[in-house]
Amino acid sequence: MLSCVVIGAGPGGIVCTKELLEHGLDDVVCFERSGALGGTFAKSYDSLELTSSTTFSMFSDWWVGDDRRHHFWTWREALAYWTSYAEHFGVLEKIRFDSEVRAVSAVDGGWKVELATGEQVHARRVAVVAGNNSVPRFPAWAEELRDVPYSHSMLYRNAKPFEGKRVLVVGGGESGSDVAYEIARSAARCWVSLRETTGWVVPRKRGEVAADVSTHRGLWGLPRGHGERLSKRLIESERAKRDPVFDVVADLNERVRARRGIWGTFGTKTLALPWAVARHGARLVGDVVGVEQGGRTLRTADGATLDDVDAVVFCTGYRNRVAFLPEALQECDPRALYKHMFHPEHRDRIAWLGWARPGFGSQFPIMEMQARLFALVCAGRHALPDGATLERVIAADREQWYEQFEDNARRIRSLVDYHRYMDDLAGLIGCAPPLWRYALLHPRLWRTMVYGPTQATQFRLRGPGKKVELAHEILAKLPVSGWNHVVKAGARGRIEQAWRALLPRKGEAA
Repeated sequence: MLSCVVIGAGPGGIVCTKELLEHGLDDVVCFERSGALGGTFAKSYDSLELTSSTTFSMFSDWWVGDDRRHHFWTWREALAYWTSYAEHFGVLEKIRFDSEVRAVSAVDGGWKVELATGEQVHARRVAVVAGNNSVPRFPAWAEELRDVPYSHSMLYRNAKPFEGKRVLVVGGGESGSDVAYEIARSAARCWVSLRETTGWVVPRKRGEVAADVSTHRGLWGLPRGHGERLSKRLIESERAKRDPVFDVVADLNERVRARRGIWGTFGTKTLALPWAVARHGARLVGDVVGVEQGGRTLRTADGATLDDVDAVVFCTGYRNRVAFLPEALQECDPRALYKHMFHPEHRDRIAWLGWARPGFGSQFPIMEMQARLFALVCAGRHALPDGATLERVIAADREQWYEQFEDNARRIRSLVDYHRYMDDLAGLIGCAPPLWRYALLHPRLWRTMVYGPTQATQFRLRGPGKKVELAHEILAKLPVSGWNHVVKAGARGRIEQAWRALLPRKGEAA
């Protein structure tokens, strides 16, 4: 019986297999149904460019290259990085390509994993890292589109099929924004239907600097109750640019209803939708509430009427469903899992990786941190809490996310706060960065950890899996945020926080 079967060879499956190997678990296998690494990223639309920079997206112990600090990978570049990582850490020899998992079922002492070929293997544990982007989600009214072709962003490759047509794009978010921008440039007419907004919009870069360098502890270390004031200042900064594109950014961000503003929603780290509106005439409309003439005419909640619609593209996300799992686990709610990973009934026998998606930050460091925790569990170096404690923690975490993200947390079941989640897992692993110690002994590295991107390397300074020398080398190369409007807003927030500590107010949010 194998120690573990990893299902999926996307970035999460690669780093999970690597961590298991580093913890001495050599009898592992990773099944990948396609013939190559990359998972869903290997099937992305042609122009896909990641919205987190290379220094944020990189794994903790494999440098991206000195000339790539502010670069954003295309999907092909991301695949090249993951391939080099897998080669370096001996992961490739553990991957079986063209091996589709057909069914996973519980057996005494572990799991039976059945492949499409009929082959069966047994393992004590299973890591589900196959992603949850396989079952598209559509609104109910999609069924009424009898005379208008419609598709999901899962199948989108480029805008060529929509040239000269009148197209409705439904949904925001990062992929939705990219799709809307491409279609707006070539379609005769492009509408974008948003239920509320498209998350909190920020650019990939400000000048030549990756904007997510400012996703750092200097700002994100503030209490989340500061989000409302911070959001107002950020919107004022965007309007002060007196640029039509950033006016649209401000308009979109003002539509965020969450009390905590930027800290109550998800980030959309691209200007694609503002470009589509300001430069290519895309029109923002509300949620579709009426379908007429088989979809040729659509009516929206804000009173708009869309006539002569030729096509609809849904960028409306996916259902959390994994068809090869036992029926009771196929549509498992991430918020019903301990740390979005472990099922309270099956505990450490099965883990989901990649079902915690950050509002800001990058999903890849989260996958790595999850892989580190799972590997410690598999190696017998970390034990999950008892059943009652497990349930209490799941409930407390769920309420925390509901309180911070409100309706967004209920609608997007995987949504988490990057800094809170990473520090939480680091506390369990024992690898939280020793910030105060470094402030005294290594002030330059401390400055990077506090005012540089909060990526994965700073979690390699102590605890299980520490790689201190390598971590110092990489941290010394990371960019540090300049004295920009984000840092200024954070500094102002620190001053206000200190002032409120001296003169506390009743009911002040944490």
